[in-house]
Amino acid sequence: MNKRMTTIIMTMIFVAILSLWILAKDHSAVPLHFRILIAIGGSLLSGVLAYFLSIEKNDAEKSKSNK
Repeated sequence: MNKRMTTIIMTMIFVAILSLWILAKDHSAVPLHFRILIAIGGSLLSGVLAYFLSIEKNDAEKSKSNK
């Protein structure tokens, strides 16, 4: 679980930095507060996707057996 959360947080940070850089470089006409909101949205979406895509087989079996 701890390793999975570290990977997810690193993915979110990477997406935020990369998206802010691309928005500043290619779309400088967009106001800064909208660029920040777009970067936050992309980071949250990438974090959610990384969380669900990183579920291991053992985690899925444990959740089924607990029900």
